[in-house]
Amino acid sequence: MRLRPIAFAPNFTLILILSLVGLGIGGCTSGDSNSESNRADGTSPGSVEEPIQSAADLAAGGQDPEVGRDAFSPQRTPTPDSAARPEELDSTRANVAQGSSAPRPQEPPTETVPPGFELIESTPTPVGVPELSGGQNMISAGQRELRDDLTADQLTEFLENSDRDMQLLASGRSQIQDPAEASKLMKQFATNKLQASIQLQQHPQATREQQIDGMRGQLQSLSHLAAMGDLDSAEALESLAKDNLESDEPSIAGDSRIVLIGFAIDRLRAGRESAGDEVVALIEGMQANPNPDVPAVLMMAEARQTLESYGMIDQAAKVREKILSLYGNSADPTIAKVAADAAGTAKFDPAKRLLSAILGDQNIQLSQWADAVTDLTSQSPDMNTVQFLGTAALQLEAAGKNTFVEKTFTLLSEAFTDADSATANEIETAKKAMEARRDVIGTPLDFDDLPSVDGAGVPKEAYENKIVLMPFWAVVVPESFQIVALLKEIQDQYPGKVAIVGMNIDPDQAPLREFLAQNDLGFPSYRSKSSATQSVANPVAARFGLVSLPFVAIFNQQGTVEALDFTGQQLQPVVDRLVESAE
Repeated sequence: MRLRPIAFAPNFTLILILSLVGLGIGGCTSGDSNSESNRADGTSPGSVEEPIQSAADLAAGGQDPEVGRDAFSPQRTPTPDSAARPEELDSTRANVAQGSSAPRPQEPPTETVPPGFELIESTPTPVGVPELSGGQNMISAGQRELRDDLTADQLTEFLENSDRDMQLLASGRSQIQDPAEASKLMKQFATNKLQASIQLQQHPQATREQQIDGMRGQLQSLSHLAAMGDLDSAEALESLAKDNLESDEPSIAGDSRIVLIGFAIDRLRAGRESAGDEVVALIEGMQANPNPDVPAVLMMAEARQTLESYGMIDQAAKVREKILSLYGNSADPTIAKVAADAAGTAKFDPAKRLLSAILGDQNIQLSQWADAVTDLTSQSPDMNTVQFLGTAALQLEAAGKNTFVEKTFTLLSEAFTDADSATANEIETAKKAMEARRDVIGTPLDFDDLPSVDGAGVPKEAYENKIVLMPFWAVVVPESFQIVALLKEIQDQYPGKVAIVGMNIDPDQAPLREFLAQNDLGFPSYRSKSSATQSVANPVAARFGLVSLPFVAIFNQQGTVEALDFTGQQLQPVVDRLVESAE
């Protein structure tokens, strides 16, 4: 089965693997947060005591629910295991496909912003360097001014100080409370880091080591800018990485390869099947680094999981082997542990292949799937197995394989009978969400009591008597926008017959105002705030059984829910059917 192209846009969370490591705070965007071994906080998956949280709960609490970020594949197979993060890295993100929880990061110690966060005019932007919006070129922090006459040592110090300032902003330890102001300042820091990196590379007195620092700084600063949504920087980053892939400096070649693997993963997610082999080829060209190489391991983990999610089990196995061969026996215990978790295990591979066959409409008997589920629950009765099978049930539901869904939940309930356990709670949460999705079918589009995101209201005449496509979206989950291009494509096919009306579920602290000032989605949206202090984090999300993003509710011309889509597969056929029935 061919992957359906959705819309290509760089997955800037992947780019953050490199950019955050450049700041010294680490980062990972691998799919699911729970590994088969102990978690980063020292608890095992089977002994989680935190309350189960929904996607809205996590978003309201400031965490990034990343389930569904690669859900737009007809063959998406869930991956339950991933790289566990060392405590010094980014805190464990949550897999909320079935409402599981993850430890929240500890509050960082109070630290004041370095003196001098006022802005100072800087030198003109060098040719080829993306400018800030409005053509401004500013610097800040400690009265440090980026000038043309700085020595190589001063430029090196400038880069170090820039990383320190950016780390404060990224970690939330600055005194800047306004998200829009912090985002603007981060972009200014990154832009000036980029300029300083280029100046250092070109400086006549720069040593070889300083030139290398300049090149790595250029890769990192372009990664920072790309991660903030700058498409020009993303293009420049990919071009620079290609030019330096064969650099004789291992650190530069390694950083470049990480970047290119990230872009190849993006192309795979955008529907280019050949990108799977591209990912594997890039990873097989990796060399062991004598220094701790966490970003390389994390990117390989991301690649393995993405390949698995698209049913490319054999390619994923090659990546697993490469991870273990390069880092499985590392002298650094942290790297060895991360590598073991990143590689995962092969125990889910038979079930993944079977699930892929079911989703591909091959002739798989229900008894075959039941045997696979029973084998897993008996051999590995832990949270990973529950989450794997829960996410598998979600994919089966999306494909209309309801008998397989029912059998999965029946066998899960029989295998995990302790009602007070986290695993049983996980199963119950998933079942309730499934029931909510079924119950919402046929209910009316009745959101008159909700405000709109821009305060202007959502006029009924914009969608009355039309097919309404309602994407749920959140600024804190950028992947929720993946589906927008496809929605607009369908709307263009049926002018005057299809309307797009969004549903925003961001919490109060999300930078929604800034986002709307910089982006025109092209459609109105209702606003249903998520809040961790409410008994239900988001009543609208709960009503629709939302457990992943992207997610689209389809309303018919009579204004009632016709279908729900969270794989991208049902949109076109449902809309086609509704249009034909009205003619």
